[in-house]
Amino acid sequence: MLASLEDKPGRVVIVDLGGGVMTVARGDESQIDVLVVVVEPYPRSAEVARRLLAMAAEKGIDRRIVVANRIAGREDLDAVERFLGVAPDVVIPDDSAVAAADRAGASPVDHDPGSPAVGVVRELASLLLDY
Repeated sequence: MLASLEDKPGRVVIVDLGGGVMTVARGDESQIDVLVVVVEPYPRSAEVARRLLAMAAEKGIDRRIVVANRIAGREDLDAVERFLGVAPDVVIPDDSAVAAADRAGASPVDHDPGSPAVGVVRELASLLLDY
């Protein structure tokens, strides 16, 4: 489906790929402007992120943003950095407002637009527009 999209100036397409590396492994790197790798402070998540970053480097995808998600404190951030060997570009805090939005069946930005996690996601969106 993505291959059928016409490349037009100003067009932005953001795709949430399924967890794992196969989508990137099969993909055409010429269609990836920036790869956002989301990692949580757990070994399994970090292993997938590490593999994605290595695969991106092999394919010549040099514009990557590493996002540490659900970070409750310094210990979680240290774990992500230790697992990946790099510091994340963006850190989304573990935010109870996100869980509350999920329970309410709402988007976090609609449920609590001033929450810390939503604020960081807005910063990530701005960062992506710079690419």
